[in-house]
Amino acid sequence: MRTIVRGIVLALALGGAPGAMAQGAAHAAAPAPGRFISFESAPVRPIARSQDGQWLYVVNTTDNHLEIFAVSDDGAVTPTDSVPVGLEPVALAVAPDGAVWVVNHLSDSISIVDTATNKPYVRETLLVGDEPRDIVFASDRAFVTTAHRGQHRTDSSIAGVPGAGSPQLHTASVPRADVWVFDATDTGGALGGVPDKIIELFGDTPRALAVTPDQ
Repeated sequence: MRTIVRGIVLALALGGAPGAMAQGAAHAAAPAPGRFISFESAPVRPIARSQDGQWLYVVNTTDNHLEIFAVSDDGAVTPTDSVPVGLEPVALAVAPDGAVWVVNHLSDSISIVDTATNKPYVRETLLVGDEPRDIVFASDRAFVTTAHRGQHRTDSSIAGVPGAGSPQLHTASVPRADVWVFDATDTGGALGGVPDKIIELFGDTPRALAVTPDQ
């Protein structure tokens, strides 16, 4: 307000007309150009190599892409493809069939990227709980950590899934961490996929996962 008043006073002092006064006030009130601050979720498992070691996969959280690099025998990496996925990808894992499953923290989804084609693409999108953070594979199953909430939890397409349903947000002594379990060879066929089950854990904000050597 003080800046605008100074602009009006200056215009009056110079004998300006109302239009000039308004223009002077606008110039005086214009904010100075500032620095752009980027904000994105923290990565959890952002890098993985293909099973044969010839490809490197990296989540580009700020640009919502999966970046793919070829790895030469001497260890040099060359960018080859950039695949658009969901919003704020934070983790990825390579499935037994070579596809890359990307965890989209803001989209509450998993992008399954087919890497066996000349042009990699998202062949399927799975919907999961709120704010998914990590993914691992074990015994042909995909395990995805999410919060114990999210609109897909109560979707009719997964009504018969053990663990699905109301998150009971206002009920005491209810687990607040989920692990969504999918069959990596058969995601259910329905739009958004159908998990085998949702494991509830007594905790909050689940993050990283690990697999034992024997899986």
